[in-house]
Amino acid sequence: MKKDEILQKARREGNGEYEERVQGRIMTRSALAVVALCAFFWLARVFQADRLGLPEVDAWELPAIATGYAAFVHLWMYARLKTRVNLVGGLCCLVGFLAFTARFLMGL
Repeated sequence: MKKDEILQKARREGNGEYEERVQGRIMTRSALAVVALCAFFWLARVFQADRLGLPEVDAWELPAIATGYAAFVHLWMYARLKTRVNLVGGLCCLVGFLAFTARFLMGL
């Protein structure tokens, strides 16, 4: 194949590796955004309960959502990239998700 033919073939097929890298970055940043939002609302609920003098705050659904989403992202990235850091992160988040979900269900 000539150089021009190779370039044309690459343009037709698209740049899948670049797109996957961008998609991975977006997924990671969106997971961080979800965790940050859940942490903000959880802390707001805790501080409001403290201000009102309530004895205990049951807000375990927010950490469950955050860790569940983070577990999904990490495990999905592990399935695609086979990197150890994603496997370890995904399993840690999964354990957190299960713990927070159990705590949430006990409070119902």
